[in-house]
Amino acid sequence: MKRTIEIDGKEITFKATARTPLLYKQWVGRDLFLDIQHIQTDKESALDVLGDLAYVMAKQADPSIGDIDEWFDQFGMFSIYMALPQLQDMWSAEMSSSVETKKKARGRKGS
Repeated sequence: MKRTIEIDGKEITFKATARTPLLYKQWVGRDLFLDIQHIQTDKESALDVLGDLAYVMAKQADPSIGDIDEWFDQFGMFSIYMALPQLQDMWSAEMSSSVETKKKARGRKGS
């Protein structure tokens, strides 16, 4: 799933697929699902995790993006965080789509 969002007057494309958690681990060095569980109990870390996820989804859509610090430096203070609700919706939709695909595949096996 791809979505383009305007941030600070720039069109930024984000991509979320089954590969996103693997890239998150590779580029950020942490497990995405553990980070998501962690933010349920530690709301202060939510901006860091969601910011890292935004970077991974942008870099997945455009591999020419440099390192995370350079990427964040192109935005004004907090502007990337204004896009986080849209990115959360995108991630949730991708997760729901993945779960539905698994359910359909299991249903076909049992037929």
